[in-house]
Parts: sequence; structure tokens; C-alpha cells
Amino acid sequence: MKRRAPLLMVMASLFIGACATADFAPPPAVSPSLIASARLDRLSAQELSMGRGVFVSRCLECHTLPSVGKYSRKEWPQLVARMAARANLSASDQRTVTGYLRAASAQ
Repeated sequence: MKRRAPLLMVMASLFIGACATADFAPPPAVSPSLIASARLDRLSAQELSMGRGVFVSRCLECHTLPSVGKYSRKEWPQLVARMAARANLSASDQRTVTGYLRAASAQ
């Protein structure tokens, strides 16, 4: 029985770790297709990169990053607006993060 306990602990920790990361997908990099998706929000590639950077750095301070596909283009503006004060986002940060997430969720 003593031999099984360490094996069971290792298996349990691997299972729990797999569950915690199964839903995580890193936010997509700024690509030509993402830039094309951002035309509606009139964001440049540089602004999209800034939005992605702010999303990764600021949002991760409080919680794990949601998958960009978890919410629709229509839902992201309200979610970002709701979190903007907590994340201490400037109006410019809020605009670029929202634009990045809207473009990324459309892919």
C-alpha cells in the first residue's frame, strides 16, 4: 500500500494540472488575418500589438486569461469596460484591448 500512495499522488496532481490548463489557449499573435479583422475598429498593427500586450499583462494580474473566443465581438466591449477601472486602464488602453479582443474573437 505504501508504494501506491506516491504513485496515486503523482497521478492526481497530473490530472488536476491538466484540468487547470485544458481551457487555456494563449492569445493569438497579431497576424495579417487579425489585422484584417480589426478593420471595423480602425486599429493599426501597432495598436493591436499594444492591446494584446496590455491584455496579457494587466488581465493576468488578477485572473487567468480567458480564451479570446470565449466571448463574441459584441460582448468584449462591455467586459473590458467593466474591468477597466480594476485594471487601471487608460482610455487608450481600453480602446486597444477591446479592439484586439474583438479582432481575435472574430477569427
